[in-house]
Amino acid sequence: MADPHAPAGSSARWLRLLSWSGSLAAFALALWLLHRYLTHLSWHDVAAAWSQLPGWRIACSAGAALLSLAMLAMFDVLAARTVVRERIPAQLAAFAGAVTQGISNTLGFHAITGAALRYRIYATAGLGAGDIARIVALAGFGVGLGFTVVTTGALCWQPEITRGWGRWPGAALLLALLALLAWLARPRTLALGRLTLALPNARIAAAQMLVGGVEMLAALGALYVLLPAASAPPLVDFLPIYVAAVLAGIASHAPGGLGVFETIMLASFPPAARADLLAAILCYRLTYTALPFVLGSVALAVFEWRLRRSARHRC
Repeated sequence: MADPHAPAGSSARWLRLLSWSGSLAAFALALWLLHRYLTHLSWHDVAAAWSQLPGWRIACSAGAALLSLAMLAMFDVLAARTVVRERIPAQLAAFAGAVTQGISNTLGFHAITGAALRYRIYATAGLGAGDIARIVALAGFGVGLGFTVVTTGALCWQPEITRGWGRWPGAALLLALLALLAWLARPRTLALGRLTLALPNARIAAAQMLVGGVEMLAALGALYVLLPAASAPPLVDFLPIYVAAVLAGIASHAPGGLGVFETIMLASFPPAARADLLAAILCYRLTYTALPFVLGSVALAVFEWRLRRSARHRC
């Protein structure tokens, strides 16, 4: 007798294969385009632009990156409050969120690295795989709300982004967000296969929207503050470019969106401004990508050391 689960399993495997194939193709295309852009750049101009970066701009970029990391940690706090209430302290949830985001944003493969790191940390507090999966899902839901909130604000603020028609999709997104809050006024659950997910209430969802908006603006600001005034477009024009580059980098599964992010950014600027932009991106990679990764790795190492020390003392 044929296995009734075979078609579903086969479909899932084909979808995964298609997803990875598409990601690899997008990554290869981005690298090819990036190579073309870089061959037309003078590294002397890039080095000159780097040397002219003021220290206060670099400090502001690092501060914005840490603010973004703090807001990403808040997603775990809000998700844990929804899933397990007071069973774990908020400090542990914030630690898990900060370490996970700081490391997985650099390593890429968020679904794998993020889930594995959260499992390691939350399991020490006695949480099971089901609850941890729910926290991961709700934290991702909050990140998605952040992208939506910032995009909505940009479209409503300056509809010329889409040749004057931006106000209509912006208004539609705003209504959708308000409708979501109204819908969440009552307890709601969502079935994801065998996993039942209790959705956040309207108050927590509104907090996720606020946190997400601040996080996205801080992440964007970490790069925007490094752009020279002569090369920087208006912030509201830069926002959709940045969001598109981040989303493309996530979809490519490349570590930190490396190559894909840079390609979209360079393609969006005129050739005369690309040397300044590349210098800013290189610095941004240090403040927004490398700094949280180093801090998260050190924090995780200390966490593991304390766990082992505590286990030795109990023995």
